[in-house]
Amino acid sequence: MKTNVDFPKRAKNSFIYFQVGLIATMVVILFVLEFNFENKVKKITHNPTDLIVPEATFVYNPAPASKAQQVSKPIAVKVPVVVHSFKPTKEEPKKEENDFKAATQDADIDKTPVSTNDLSSDTNVPVKPTEVNAFSVEQLPMFQACKGLSREQQKACFDEQLTKAIVKHLIYPEEDIKDGNQGVVQVEFVIDEKGAITNVTALNNKRSTKEMQLAAEKAVKRIPKLIPAMQGDTPVKIKYTIPVGFRLK
Repeated sequence: MKTNVDFPKRAKNSFIYFQVGLIATMVVILFVLEFNFENKVKKITHNPTDLIVPEATFVYNPAPASKAQQVSKPIAVKVPVVVHSFKPTKEEPKKEENDFKAATQDADIDKTPVSTNDLSSDTNVPVKPTEVNAFSVEQLPMFQACKGLSREQQKACFDEQLTKAIVKHLIYPEEDIKDGNQGVVQVEFVIDEKGAITNVTALNNKRSTKEMQLAAEKAVKRIPKLIPAMQGDTPVKIKYTIPVGFRLK
């Protein structure tokens, strides 16, 4: 048999081809791997229109209803309780005594001259001033600020102005402030035919001290002159009773 002299050459060429093919295959595989696993970073864009802003919910909280003030029953007329909270103070309104004296003089003194004939003819007939209550009088007494209102509006305006006038001049007694005393004083007074405040009396009770009663009387006496009550065309007297409260903060 003839020996094949080209076999070593062919074997050498086959090995070279194998290496070239292996290298080519590895290059292709590497390219494929790099291509498939390439990291791509996706940019995130912010779009303001995509945001949903929740609308604020409006909640209405009504104020709690204020408690109705208790009204003490007066003798002739029902009026609201005058209650004022005080801070301890030693200050008092000036010229108080002079103003009070002037008011009482205007209310109690009638300077109209009276003839002797009239006196002699009326000696046997006692004259009693007309006094009515708020339920029967045609026109209630009123402050100047309440003129021109209806009867119901005048009543509300009168109560408001009366409370303001008393509180303005009401002074807490120093002894009661030191002792921490509180109380309510029932004050009775008359609005006479001239609109002046007369016959001011603090009714004795166990709910107030003597100093409180004097302070309440003093404040009521300083109420300014009013338009008197009218029965037809005649001015008449009318009696009131009002509770005045003393409260410490």
